[in-house]
Order: sequence, then C-alpha cells, then structure tokens
Amino acid sequence: MKLAEKLLKFHFYYKAFVAFIIAHFSDLMVSEAQKDILSDDWDDWDDKFTAYTTPDTHNTPSISDINAAYELYAPRMEAVRVQIRDNTAITLNGIEMSNLNIKMVDKNPTKVLPPNYAPSIGLVSVGSLTVNLFVFDPTHTGSKAKPPGAKFIGSKVAFTGVDAGAPALTEYSTRVPEGKTTFPILYSSDKVGKKMWIICWYMSPTGKPGPVSEAFSVVLT
Repeated sequence: MKLAEKLLKFHFYYKAFVAFIIAHFSDLMVSEAQKDILSDDWDDWDDKFTAYTTPDTHNTPSISDINAAYELYAPRMEAVRVQIRDNTAITLNGIEMSNLNIKMVDKNPTKVLPPNYAPSIGLVSVGSLTVNLFVFDPTHTGSKAKPPGAKFIGSKVAFTGVDAGAPALTEYSTRVPEGKTTFPILYSSDKVGKKMWIICWYMSPTGKPGPVSEAFSVVLT
C-alpha cells in the first residue's frame, strides 16, 4: 500500500492546527464561522484519511476522495493561517507560532520583492491521480533552485474538456503555496480524461506575488 508523503505530513499538521484554532479562535481573531468551517472540514478529512490509510479500503475511490479533500481543504486552512500571520493586532507567542506553523515575521516589513518574471512549468509525470511538476527559473533552466527573492511558488489549477482552450482566470482555484520547485498536484477520479490547466508564479518570503506564468496544460489519465 503506497501512501503519499504529502498527505501524511499534511494530516498531522492539519490535526494540530484545527485543534489549536478551536481552542483559541477568539484570541486569534478567527470568527466562530471560520472555526466551525475548519472543524467540519477536519471531520470530513479525518474520515477520508482513515479510509485512505486502511488497507481494506485503500483503493481508487478512497485515493480520489482524499486527493479532492486535500485540494479543497488545504487552501481554506492556509487562508486562515495567513490571516492570523498578517494580523497586526495579534502578537503571537512561541507556542502559538509552533502550533500554527508561523515563523516570526515583520508585519510591516520593507517588502522583499519576488523576481520580476514568471517561472516556467515542466511536466515530470502524470498518472495515479497525480500530476508531478517541475517549476523552474527560465533564466537558469538546468537548476532546481528558486531565483533570488523567491521563497514559495504559487499555483492555480482549472479543468476543461480536452479540446477546450485555456480557461479564464476566474475559473482557476488557488492552491497552497509550494516550497519546492518539484511538487505534485492531486486530482480526483472524476477528472480523468479532462485537461488540467496550471499557472504558477514566484512569491517573496512575505507572500508578495510576482508575474504569472503562461498556462500549462496536461491531459489527465
């Protein structure tokens, strides 16, 4: 039984994050509605993760379910994390930063600018409900390193029929920023036979985005 490292790491971070938000949402200036959404998301995720990690139920449907759950719930959690991180009315202590995976940042920094050009996107592999990408610096195509000023890689995805052209930007869904230049994008079985469109951009350490890449597409198998 092969389990995705990305999902395993996320599960335990997600568990700690949601538990901490539920216990301290008021102090962290998170609304009760946001707290309740996170709690409901976690309950659904935990059920799907149990099916995914149980040998008798580790199959295409459970893999499809957990992939779809990750791509939906991870960005929601990240939005709350960034909201807390960037809230100038909150001073986080060490315990809070550890539980929320937030490093000490200057909330009114002199902006560190990302590169003034977009990355390029290359396909490593596609299959088993996973697209593996290499997002690289077009000025140094042989290097896996991000260029100066780039701490993260932002990305959005959209899906169309195989014969369709690139969708409008409003049809893309934002993903959690990636720290490495090679990373997987997970998808559910109902997307097989469709075309996935991906756009990427570099992000500075403070989250400032750079220019967006040309849309890259791959037919899902």
